[in-house]
Formats: sequence, C-alpha cells, structure tokens
Amino acid sequence: MVFVATLRFPEARQMVLDRVSAAAMVPQTEEVALEHAAGRVLAEDVVADRDYPPLSRSLRDGYALRASEVPGGLRVKGEIRAGEMFRGTLGAGEAMEIMTGAPMPAGADAVLMVEQARREGKRVHADMAIEAGAHVLPRGAEARQGDLVVGRGARIGFPEAAMLATVGRDVVSVYARPRVAILATGDEIVEVRERPADYQIRNSNAYSLAVQVRNAGGEPE
Repeated sequence: MVFVATLRFPEARQMVLDRVSAAAMVPQTEEVALEHAAGRVLAEDVVADRDYPPLSRSLRDGYALRASEVPGGLRVKGEIRAGEMFRGTLGAGEAMEIMTGAPMPAGADAVLMVEQARREGKRVHADMAIEAGAHVLPRGAEARQGDLVVGRGARIGFPEAAMLATVGRDVVSVYARPRVAILATGDEIVEVRERPADYQIRNSNAYSLAVQVRNAGGEPE
C-alpha cells in the first residue's frame, strides 16, 4: 500500500497554480465581430480614429452666442439641429438657436440655455452674464486622435462595446477562450442521468464547475 502525503488547501492550490503557470502556452487570438464580442478579452490596444467630439458641440438646447455680448438682446440668425452643420460665421450682435449635440457655429463661444432666454420674435434676450465655454463640449474633450480608448486585456462589456463602436471597430482581436478539462473522481459518483444507489451521489460538481468556467470566459469540457 502506498501512502500519499496530504496537503493543506493553500498548499494544494499553490501547487496547481504553479504547475498550470509553468505549462501555460502563449494565448491564441482570433477576430470576432463586435456583436459577438461581449465577455471576450481584448487582445489589442484600440485608439481613437479621430478627435471626439470632432467639432465643438452644444451641451444644451439654447442659443449659441458670444459670451461678451450678454446680458443684452441679440438677433436670431437661424437654427442648428443635431446632425446639421452651419457653414457661415456668427456676426456681432447675432445668435443661433441650437440643439443639444449640434456643432457650434464659427464665431460663437458659449451657449445660453433656453431656460435662461427670453425669445421675442427674431430676437433673444439674456438677462444674465455667462462665461465663454459655458455649455460647450470642446473638440477633442473626450479623446484625441491616436489616444488609447480601450486597452489590451480589457473584458468587453457594454461600455467597451460602445467605445469600440464609436471608433469604428466592427471587428476586434480577442484572446481565444481557454479550454478547461473537468474531471470528477470518486467511486461514489454516478452520472446525472443515472439513478444512484443509497451509497452514491450524482456528479453535480462537474456541472457547477462548468457554469463557473463559462462565466469566467472559458470553454468547459
């Protein structure tokens, strides 16, 4: 009869970790479509393909204007909706009605919120002063072209998926899912489909471990 020395749990766990680490292979990578990338681990650094936002944008519905010209009344020159671009330049004494997300017109440096404005026909009145840059998201405030936006090793969740879509990455490189072999031992174990005798138990641990492996991003076998 051969006697095997027993190990305490921390020692046994460390032995497994040491042996697995020593035998670890270089992780393989594969390309997947973004819509199938949830939960996968990114295998590349992803950078911004342009400035974000690419133009200064309004953060509020209101009026784009020169901060130095309020308080006071201004002539409303037109309207800029989200998804549109005003090609002209805002002149002295002028304002542009603007929607949230719309690009700022040249010549304007602030946005007067609609709640702070009094509109009378073709004129808008501001009774309060505002600072230059008020309610404006400057060009490149979120990221500059070439900036790292999602790093290698990141697990792709909903924020990462949104950022990858933002910078135009419909296909990404991810690490291949690790394959994990699960082997339950013990003379008392029978398969789930079998009817156990009084001295036997069904193989529940293997299925529990398989779910944990999947939740961690692996492929149980």
